[in-house]
Amino acid sequence: MPLVCVGCLDSLTVGVLVAPDSLTSTLGGQMTFSHIAARFTPRAVAAALATGVACSAFALVSPGAGLPSAAAADCSDVDIVFARGTGELPGLGFVGRPFASELTSRLSGYSVSTYAVDYAANSSQTSAGPGATDMSNHIREVASACPSTRFVIGGYSQGATVTDIAVGIRTGSSSGQPIAAQDEPRVAAVVVFGNPLGLQRRTIAEASPTYGDRSKDYCGTADSVCGRYQANVSGGHTSYPSNGATDQGAAFAANLVRSSAPTPTPTPTGTSTPTPTPTPTPDECVTDSTADHVDAGRATSFFGRAYAVGSRDSLGFVSRFVVVSLQRTDATTWERVATC
Repeated sequence: MPLVCVGCLDSLTVGVLVAPDSLTSTLGGQMTFSHIAARFTPRAVAAALATGVACSAFALVSPGAGLPSAAAADCSDVDIVFARGTGELPGLGFVGRPFASELTSRLSGYSVSTYAVDYAANSSQTSAGPGATDMSNHIREVASACPSTRFVIGGYSQGATVTDIAVGIRTGSSSGQPIAAQDEPRVAAVVVFGNPLGLQRRTIAEASPTYGDRSKDYCGTADSVCGRYQANVSGGHTSYPSNGATDQGAAFAANLVRSSAPTPTPTPTGTSTPTPTPTPTPDECVTDSTADHVDAGRATSFFGRAYAVGSRDSLGFVSRFVVVSLQRTDATTWERVATC
């Protein structure tokens, strides 16, 4: 039987050989590298390889053995689960990154982890349902392994629709699995940006009797994607990192986490609290490919084209071969310039 090497991903120094049919049977016939990487954490692989041998030696997982669960990973006090917008590269996205960063800084004394919802974020919007299922499955997996972990969930644009479906709102775009009933009390806050639900003249607070009192929709005054419904911040659909919405959303979520929180896990003796990354100095200028600008958070990808964060200057197609210069004009704004 052919075997697949898992665990040599993401610069791990150890690996696991897994029979392909065990992967597909374990995960309902759908297996991606992100699924594998999410389950084969460094800690889980290290536990499997008791001899400590590198990728030249492997643990064998038989078809009936199953995959390591989230119990193999460290449990955090708070897990931020966020779905990126349409056309963005996999990850938290250009709205999710500053939101998670600000929320983490506001939860000093708590251990905080993040999870980027694994879904296609396609232009047809049909991937929102599968995204909701991935969000719900992740929460179920972590909740079952980590009894004290609570969740802050959210998304941007189509990622907001992912969140709508996960909290049980019918959107009409696609269907997916909602968060399990036993996990609902573990969700401390729901924060979304540019939610297409606004086109139906609804917010999560209005549409969900279960999650409404712990939810917040942010919609810009010029954002047609959310229908400008109950607009509470300025700007259009790509303005949320620069118009204060991500900071406001983080403050909202942090207050809910703290108001209902058990005592956070103390920092172990002798271990210093990580120092937040300092805000880059304004007037910083970077010349790089549009793809690298997107990866670094200086630009966002929308339908395959790159736009500077804050200024929304058009940078052309997202590519490793299209090179442009961006200059930072304030803490959250980049503008296209001719040269650095």
